[in-house]
Amino acid sequence: MGYAPAQFKLGICYELGLTHFPMDPSLSFAWYKRAAMQGHADAELAVSGWYLTGHPQGLLQSEPLAYEWASKAAHRGWSKAEYTLGHYHEVGIGVPQDLDIAKQWYIKAASQGNERALLRLLVGHVGLDVDYGHLKDALLDQNHENPYLVHQLAQFHELREYGLVPDEDAAFELYAASAQENYAPAQYRLGACYEFGILGAPRDPVQAVHWYRRGADNGHVEALLALAGFYLDGSAAPEAEQSDQEAFRYVKMAAQRGVPKAEYITGFFLEYGLGVEKNIKEAKQWYHIACAKGVESAERRLMDLDRLTAAAGATAPFA
Repeated sequence: MGYAPAQFKLGICYELGLTHFPMDPSLSFAWYKRAAMQGHADAELAVSGWYLTGHPQGLLQSEPLAYEWASKAAHRGWSKAEYTLGHYHEVGIGVPQDLDIAKQWYIKAASQGNERALLRLLVGHVGLDVDYGHLKDALLDQNHENPYLVHQLAQFHELREYGLVPDEDAAFELYAASAQENYAPAQYRLGACYEFGILGAPRDPVQAVHWYRRGADNGHVEALLALAGFYLDGSAAPEAEQSDQEAFRYVKMAAQRGVPKAEYITGFFLEYGLGVEKNIKEAKQWYHIACAKGVESAERRLMDLDRLTAAAGATAPFA
């Protein structure tokens, strides 16, 4: 039978004309079909796609066969195929149109992290009449595997997108659930909720620092900068005692990840010796990096430093 993943790759090569392979729909379909016959879900969906469109080298278009092969992949639990099968049922491709079945497949796909399925469920004009409570529960049930999608749903609530009514409690609940599963953007947003008292959260600097720190530990750059701010002013003691050194450490971590604002602030700390030994030469290096990315404050600091250097040179005594 051959090795199915390699057969699937060959199908891609012939479909797209990659590397030294000619673009050949017949060979593409043939290799996809060989992999699909062994239960390769990607290949099954690719075969479905070829049957949906047909090709000029002899493959007749067949919506029933397109549906049959997509169904095989969907029943293996692959979210992309589940989304595709939902689309087939919604539009009526290979089967009679059935919005209830379409909705079921979209919910299955969305609960596995398929954003296209989630958006399809949320847009108001497709006539799916989604039970939102069911959808939300399905996503939360899969939160351990896909905290990203729970975070997305929280954003949709907060930003009032896709017809969702604004619901601060739901947004906070979803951010918190995603954050608990170690999703850094949700951890940062939860920190902001506690810092500023938004989405129904109380102002709580200690909780804010806790969640910013978890986000920062996962490399979230805005969380790194938020932590630096708390260390700079000490407003979250004892969770974050005032420390210029810690503030500089977190700012520099963000700068080393290429964040222009952090690059400028790192230069500022170095220029004035905040939490680090004063070093004008290194400060100017960071200002130059930030300036090249369009940070106007960095450009002004460089101009000011150049004027100070020129003035110092003009007033220096002759040797």
